Amino acid sequence: MRNGARPTGGVEDLHLEEMWRVGGDDDEDVLLGIVTRVLLDAKGNLYLLDQQMSEVKVFSPAGELVNTLGRQGDGPGEVSNPGDFVLMPDGTLGLVQVFPGKIVKLKLDGTPAGDFNPDTGAATAGGFLALVNCRSAGGNLVLSGIRISMDQATAKQTRTYFVRRYGMDGKQVAQYIGKDVVWDFSAGFKFREIDNDFIWWRMDVAPDGRLVVCEPRYDYALSVYAPDGKLEKVIDREYESWTRNATVKKRYEAIMDAQVRQFPPGTEMEVEAREQDVADLRVAKDGTIWVLPSRQMYEPEAGSFATYDVFAPDGRFTRQVRVHCPGNPASDRLIFAGDDRVLQVTGFWDAVIAASGGAGEDDAAATAMEVICYRMKKK
Repeated sequence: MRNGARPTGGVEDLHLEEMWRVGGDDDEDVLLGIVTRVLLDAKGNLYLLDQQMSEVKVFSPAGELVNTLGRQGDGPGEVSNPGDFVLMPDGTLGLVQVFPGKIVKLKLDGTPAGDFNPDTGAATAGGFLALVNCRSAGGNLVLSGIRISMDQATAKQTRTYFVRRYGMDGKQVAQYIGKDVVWDFSAGFKFREIDNDFIWWRMDVAPDGRLVVCEPRYDYALSVYAPDGKLEKVIDREYESWTRNATVKKRYEAIMDAQVRQFPPGTEMEVEAREQDVADLRVAKDGTIWVLPSRQMYEPEAGSFATYDVFAPDGRFTRQVRVHCPGNPASDRLIFAGDDRVLQVTGFWDAVIAASGGAGEDDAAATAMEVICYRMKKK
């Protein structure tokens, strides 16, 4: 389905009302590392995944810290550097460990519930798995990651990027997306950002189990897959890619510079001049698809934090939503939780850069990360 540059129903404003906040320099009770994901349970409790501290902090609807789940380690219920988490189809909380890739399951009281190890095919010499994202809804458990194998004889590394559906037995049920990228270290290898681009934050699972994903970096095109892996439709929106400004380009240069240090001395890197068209994507409980385009994230309208594109379940571009709250969208991140909660993670991007070994905007003036819980208030 093709859509124009403007929604059929115009623009509406969403004002956020602060409920509570935790972390920051003045909070002596709650110390935050890097909060990357948020989940809301049926009782209104908020679960904050702290990747740096390898734990999940649980807050009551009023903002009281009521529990801490998981911890750093290799034992039962322990995890190292979890990049994502998800409510599993069996009711457990799954902490997605990046490497070695697995999901550490916990009961909601923190009791270890075993590990989920996805079957990614026959092992090859020197091969390993990295898991990046996991989403689950409508009985559909979807994982994205990279299966990496190294051929020592040819000095070539094959990186298989994938998005797949898995059963609770760890067996693959369907593959939605797969692509191979070969790093050839025998012939002047260049570390290129475009070779590492994938759908990491450009995917979500709808309440009915359908997968919505933006596959291309430079095309505003949302692919909708049935749970069985069949492509049902592609939703397009007219859009011009956004050229990165100096601040954003410097951010990605810092991240890639930290990564390129892992390669042989003298390895060159190539950073993209343009930002990905879709910066973030989520599917709400009513089936509407909320998309944050890069331009509307980095160049918001005056007086607003960011503007989201909203598509009806059938793919029609029906409206845009201007979100109003304090903050800087170039450094802070908004994470929607449930129907009426929005969490703002302050200093998110500088924290990501610092964790990767790069330099933030102003390390000397860096402040502790803060999470602010807002209630949606339409006007």
